[in-house]
Amino acid sequence: MNPIIKTAGIIQIGIITEKLTESKEFFQKWLGWQVKFESDWFLLLSHPEKVDREIAFMLPNQTAVRKPYFQNAYTGQGIWLIIESEEIETLYEQMVKAGAPIDLPITEEEWGDIHFTMIDPNGIGLDFVQMRS
Repeated sequence: MNPIIKTAGIIQIGIITEKLTESKEFFQKWLGWQVKFESDWFLLLSHPEKVDREIAFMLPNQTAVRKPYFQNAYTGQGIWLIIESEEIETLYEQMVKAGAPIDLPITEEEWGDIHFTMIDPNGIGLDFVQMRS
């Protein structure tokens, strides 16, 4: 297959949700992400060291947003975020010590992934995975 765009860049994610405050607090507390932009209906967070890595949250049914597929709130099924770490076991220990809402303890899967998971306020699974070489 010959793609039209050869280098699309980093894929970012935007989540339509009623839970802007909860999402902000969760990502700040557990991942250390920082507010890059915030309004009463839109929130943009960025990675603390790689500010070009972002996640956005937006209230549903915004009149300024023109397309219907940007209107409906996420229902909590069918998506997960993968967060890679060079030191997954250390990260896991830190999260446990801090009381993170982990729902799958650190596990080595038969296909080789070492990971643990937790769920954000929107019902989105976060899969913390050992970075592959």
